[in-house]
Amino acid sequence: MAALNEASLKEKLRDDPVGVYLIYGEESYLKKVYTDRIVKKTVDDTFADFNFHAFDGKETTLNEIYESAAAVPMMAETKCVLVKDMPLDSLDDGGFEQLKMVLEENPEDCALVFAMLTYEPKGAKWNKAVKLFDKYGFTVKLDKKTSGDLAKMLESGAKKRGKQFERGAAAYLITCVGSDLNTLLNETEKVCAYAEGSEITRGDIDTVCVKSLDAKVFDMIRDLTAGRFDSAFTKLSVLFEQREDEFQILGALIASYSDIYRAKAAVKAGGRAEDVAKYYSYAGREFRLTNAARNGAKLSFESVGDCIEILAAADTAMKSTAADKRLVLEQTLVKLARAGRG
Repeated sequence: MAALNEASLKEKLRDDPVGVYLIYGEESYLKKVYTDRIVKKTVDDTFADFNFHAFDGKETTLNEIYESAAAVPMMAETKCVLVKDMPLDSLDDGGFEQLKMVLEENPEDCALVFAMLTYEPKGAKWNKAVKLFDKYGFTVKLDKKTSGDLAKMLESGAKKRGKQFERGAAAYLITCVGSDLNTLLNETEKVCAYAEGSEITRGDIDTVCVKSLDAKVFDMIRDLTAGRFDSAFTKLSVLFEQREDEFQILGALIASYSDIYRAKAAVKAGGRAEDVAKYYSYAGREFRLTNAARNGAKLSFESVGDCIEILAAADTAMKSTAADKRLVLEQTLVKLARAGRG
């Protein structure tokens, strides 16, 4: 039938919510939202015990799903069968034939939903499964939104609560807490409740929103590249006090310096830092490239390469069972500071 984007899925659910669906993609929050919406659109709460059947895809069989979908709705016009995280990429030839029968013979009064809420399928067999759903139903891939789209969503959410972000503040919130949509919406609700008056400021965000580890490490690197070494080491000490995992701190450092390296490589090749997003997975995190270009402005391309080597050596050292991980991180910060000055 068709591959649906978010807008066409909304239209489909408004006009005719029954049918076969395959919901997958990177955005966990939206996958759950639209799975729940299909259930709500096709199942009357009064008779939900009879007309809604949910299966753990790792435990059930296609035969059980077929029989459940074939049952006549009880005192209602429609019903819903939900299959969560079935490993469709593990089916053999016989399994695909059975899946084809389940999809092709799904009754007109049933919404049959295969939702990949946590399972991440891949490979040729997964592509084969997607083609089957495209033929007999609807595929809905819900991936991460761009930073711009996320900012618009946050601004819309604030407006519904009688608030508005000051210029650039929604984008700033994304840099602080990350691009996870569920986290962003929760933090937006929190800052809306806190902000005095109708406008949400960056100060409001700094006061009540919990910064992600990536954002904290970004601030630390910004101090390093600006020559504020005491401030950078103070921030590292705070991370230790907050019991942040040493490996995750190092991972965030590696990710940030990798962003800087990619951004500088793009500029060196005659492009823009943002062009890197075309080749790597930066959906919803495009701000990292803009920040990387800003953070790395005073660093030479060669010194950034030196920093990457320093971090690789730190990764090897920290994986040694005898290593004092905090000491490795402190020494690494000193080496990064020296490399930045070189």
